[in-house]
Amino acid sequence: MEKERIAFNIITSKNGTESQKLEYLVADDYKNALKAVDQQKKEFDQIILSLDSLETKDIKDASLLKNATVNYYTALRDLHYFDRKEILQRELIYNNHSNDKKSQQDELLNLYKQKKAYFNRVYKEESLLSDALQKFDISNGLR
Repeated sequence: MEKERIAFNIITSKNGTESQKLEYLVADDYKNALKAVDQQKKEFDQIILSLDSLETKDIKDASLLKNATVNYYTALRDLHYFDRKEILQRELIYNNHSNDKKSQQDELLNLYKQKKAYFNRVYKEESLLSDALQKFDISNGLR
């Protein structure tokens, strides 16, 4: 639950790194937007590391739940870190005044299409996490 709250704050809090990143992008401050993405990755890495270090001992299906949780937060981290590529491309478009802008915009569109795969991975891992949590609860008499 604690890690869920931390991730929620990273992504949705007014003072979270996602919000900071968006504010920098609105201001066309790509350097600081990239720093926010890098900070966000570090925050997700801390969550993943702390989850990965949890002992599962002899608790039924705890290992399954742990792995599903780590996979979910890894997918979420990767999705948000993909923004780095988009920001770099947007900066390139913003700073370029040549005739090459059309191909750069096409590349940005391709990045948006690639991002869909990251969203799909998050949805898949979220479903697997939900299944693992249900199995854990049933195995341990919590449901």
